This record gives sequence, C-alpha cells and structure tokens, in this order.
Amino acid sequence: MKKMHIKFTSSEQVLSFIDCVQDLPGEYDLVEGQNDIDAKSMLGVLSLDFSKVLTLIVYADEEYPWVMDKLSKFAVKTPVLQQIG
Repeated sequence: MKKMHIKFTSSEQVLSFIDCVQDLPGEYDLVEGQNDIDAKSMLGVLSLDFSKVLTLIVYADEEYPWVMDKLSKFAVKTPVLQQIG
C-alpha cells in the first residue's frame, strides 16, 4: 500500500483521473478528511471537495509497480526550495 497526495485543478483533470483509475488493476481509495471513498466510483469522486489536497491510497503497488507511474501525473508537486545567500 502506498499513499500519494493529489490535487485537481480542473474538471477535465478529475475526469481524466477517473478514466485512468478505472482502467488500472487493483483497489484505490480517495481520502478527504473523514471521507474515504472508492476512487473508481465516479459519483464518489465527484462528491469530494476539490479545493483541498486529497490522499490517494493505492493497494496495487506491489503487484503492479507501474501503477504509481501512471498516477504520478495527478500528484501534488512539491516546490523546490532554493538556498539564498
């Protein structure tokens, strides 16, 4: 099991995520606060608050290591910090 933080910036990105996850083997959950829903459920995903960072729990990472690569395009990009001075 692995966790990934994701944030959607457009409705097109949400629909792309749903299409991507539905085509992947294994189980996936999206967590927003106390809400834990099946990431393959279109209605469940659309019910979440997209203004927040969501946690994607991936249960298929050991059997299918390439799954994380497919999902990485939805991951929150951590800003690179530069040292000044």
